Amino acid sequence: MNTRTGLWPWLLHRLSGLFLSAGVLIHFLTLHGSSGPPSYAEVVSRLTSPGWVSFYSVLLATLIYHGLNGLWAISLDFNTPSPFRKGFKLTLYLIGMGTFLAGLMILNSFKP
Repeated sequence: MNTRTGLWPWLLHRLSGLFLSAGVLIHFLTLHGSSGPPSYAEVVSRLTSPGWVSFYSVLLATLIYHGLNGLWAISLDFNTPSPFRKGFKLTLYLIGMGTFLAGLMILNSFKP
């Protein structure tokens, strides 16, 4: 463990990985576990359910956190100068927020 990253980012990265493993398995079994590919009506009915929208919102947030936190941890291994690190961190925050907001807009665009 890199001592500059701290305990919480390290621990949350591991926990988010465990949640992603379970979440992707649930997603895969739900979507692809039936006899064939789901129809558009089945997908829309799933994405109009508040429970599934909540699940996919949390899955999306966890995925973004896990991926961007991993990139941040990799960048710390290169001992880059502080101004570059600050700019890279800001870039990761903006990418994360933009991606999450775009994903939420898509998830909430399905109407019953």
